[in-house]
Order: sequence, then structure tokens, then C-alpha cells
Amino acid sequence: MTVPREDLKRFYASCDPNKSLSGTDERYVSLDRVRGSTGPTCVDLLEQTVLITDESCQLFTGFPGTGKTTELRRLKQRFEDAKDLPTQIVYVDLEEYIDIFSPIAVTDVLRILAYCMDREATRMEGGDPDKKPGYLQRFIKFLEQTNIELPKGVELSAYGATLMLEFKNNPDFYQRAEKALSGRFQLFVDEARLSIMNSVVRLKKARGSHAQRVVVIADGLEKMRPRREQDREAIAASVELLFSTHAPLLRLPCHVIYTFPLWLRYRRPDLGATYDGEPLVLPMVKVTTKEREPVREGIDCLTTLVGKRLDVKSIFGDDTSNTLDRMILATGGYPRDLLRLVRNLLTSGGGFPATPEQIERQIERLAQDYAMALYGDELDVLVQVAEKNAVPLSNDGEVGRFIRLLDRWLVLAYRNGKEWYDLHPMARRDPRVSARLKKPSGSEPSGS
Repeated sequence: MTVPREDLKRFYASCDPNKSLSGTDERYVSLDRVRGSTGPTCVDLLEQTVLITDESCQLFTGFPGTGKTTELRRLKQRFEDAKDLPTQIVYVDLEEYIDIFSPIAVTDVLRILAYCMDREATRMEGGDPDKKPGYLQRFIKFLEQTNIELPKGVELSAYGATLMLEFKNNPDFYQRAEKALSGRFQLFVDEARLSIMNSVVRLKKARGSHAQRVVVIADGLEKMRPRREQDREAIAASVELLFSTHAPLLRLPCHVIYTFPLWLRYRRPDLGATYDGEPLVLPMVKVTTKEREPVREGIDCLTTLVGKRLDVKSIFGDDTSNTLDRMILATGGYPRDLLRLVRNLLTSGGGFPATPEQIERQIERLAQDYAMALYGDELDVLVQVAEKNAVPLSNDGEVGRFIRLLDRWLVLAYRNGKEWYDLHPMARRDPRVSARLKKPSGSEPSGS
């Protein structure tokens, strides 16, 4: 069968694993029933807390590419469609304003939220935030009082339209400005929080009622990670400081939901005591049991997910048991890896429908990528996870290695009522890992 080039081009674009879906995208497939929980979903719990409290501060996380942003966008749509009480949503993608590969400070978060909420309030009032900058103008004056020289092109007359991006893209300016803000920390915090409070009042008034909810969704912080391994601890320490020591400053005079890095949950298991409810984790799709027996419902849901983006019959054939099913099982139920494999197949140059041999070549490529991310000193922890399906808690060193494995997706999180963990199938496929798992209990570990 020949698949037209234009169809392949369309399929490829539709399978981009790095693009989240909007709240109304027709490609959306609900995966709630195959994420392993029979009770309320993560989004249900986020919504319920907002509905029954006047103000709340909640945390939400999961692996990149499991659908967090899509689910948050759908939650936004849910609130906006609610008939019982008008709700104003302020959706902030912090990745637009921060360098996710550098340490973060609470001043960053407050500066960005004050800026975005002020702009949203101005828009709701019918104004142009570029012509009526509000908080940004005050922030520039604050910086001028610290004797910080603004970058070229950022002028008060232009209301600093490029200033927020300078903080992200100009490391030298960022360091100088952050040092100045730290020197006047409390004054900066007070001004930012006052601006946020005023924005909440303005947003409510702009909707014509003082009774409706304001919900801020602060997305993007879960992506914080190091470019180089030697930078890991500095970034981890900054994230921990933000969400633990500075947790009171993250509370706003409204509802706010923050995404946060999954690994922080294991580095700081006490986070739930600081926020309104336990941090919520969006797990993988369950495509196998702990005994690695296929779960048909999970496989079928991911087949539907792929089918919403391309013609399954033309790419995988009438019988998908040795093509698409194998690809799904190879990912461990990780939607991002699945879409990545599908895209690689579409550009592989092979004929369609794909043969089992073509599928195996793509799986082997993925296995090689994961093998390069696995270090020999992590094998012991991987074996523990494979054997116990639990977080190793013997010592801080094991927990640290587990966190690094989780951050590279070599370990995946699932739920059967309660959470459990398993190796990514590509990690289990690694010869070093498979050799260790075949050894009798009590035998000496092999070298790396």
C-alpha cells in the first residue's frame, strides 16, 4: 500500500510529542480509566478543592509528555464553562519567562505572576496591556532604584516590553538583577504581592461580580532540569527552596495550581503538609501488570490515541498485534515515547503498512537511547525497583539515584489504587539490567 506523502506529512505533524493539546482538541483521548485509579482523577481532585474552598494552593506533577498541560487546559475549560459561579482563569506558562536549565528563585515566580495577572486584568477591563503596563512599569522603576543598568532596548518609554525576556535570555543581566532584588527582598515581595492582590480584585470586578472565583494555573515549573550533571544539585536545591521554605509566598489571594518537578516529591516527601492536599501525580497508562502481562484496555486506549492522529490501518495494517501493540508495550504506556516511535516510523523510509521487522528497528533505536542514559552505578537501584515495584528507601544515596532514574524516565510510575513503580521496558531490555535480573537471589552483582 502506498501512503500519499501529504498524508504522511499530516500524520507526522499531528504526532508531535512536544505539543500539548488545547482544552477542546478533537484528538484528545481520556486516559483516566487506564491510569490505574477507580476513584477521582487528579484533575477531579484539583477541581474539588477549588470548589469547596475560598482560596487554595495545590501542586500537580507527572512525567513530561503524559498529558499534564492538556489536562490543566481541560480543567481551565471546565471552569470557564461552569454555570454555577463565573470563574476567571489566568493561565501562565512560566517556561516562556524562565530558563528551565538554571536555578530558580521565588522572586522569579512572583515577578512573572504579578506581570501576567496585571496584563490579564487589563485585557479583561478592555485595555491594551502593552499601552497600559501597570506592574511592569512599577517593576522597572523598582529596578532603577537599585542602580541596575537596564539592557539596551529596554526603555521606560516603551514600558519594558522586552524586559521579561531579558531575565530569561540574558544571564549576566539576570544575575545582577537577582542580586539587587535579593538585597531588597521584602520590599520586592510586598510590591509584587500587592500587585497580585489588586489584579485579583480587578479580575473579579471586570466579570461584573465580586463573588466569582479567580484561578491561577502556573504551568511549566515541572520542566526544571540541568543541562549538565554537575549543575543538578544547584537546580534541585533552588527548586526545593522555592516549594518548601518559600511555600508561604507562593500562596495567592485566590486559587493557584503549580506544576512542580516529579523528583521533588521524593526529595521532600513532606510537601503535602505545606499545601492544600497531597501533591498530585499523573501516572503512566497501565499497559501491563506488575507481572508484565498485557492489559488490553490500556493498549486499546493508546491505540485510540494514535488513531486520532493518523490512519492506523494504512500505517500499521489490519492486524496490529505485531505492529502497533508491540510499539505500545515497548513504551511502558508512556504517551510521549509512543508518539516519538510513531514519528520515527513515519520518517524511516519503509513501506506501509509497517512490518514487524520495521517496528523492531524503531524499538531498538529507542532502546539504544535509553541505554546511553543509564550509568553502571545505578544498576542496583534499578534491580530493586524491578523486584519490589517500590521506591528504594535504604539510604539517601539510593533515593538520590532513584530520583535521577525517574528524571530520565528509566523508572516509570503507575497506580493500582496506590502507586507502584517499574522499569521502562527499554531499561529492562538493556543487557546490563537483564543480566542482573536473571541472577539468582543472593548472587554477587556483576560489574558495570
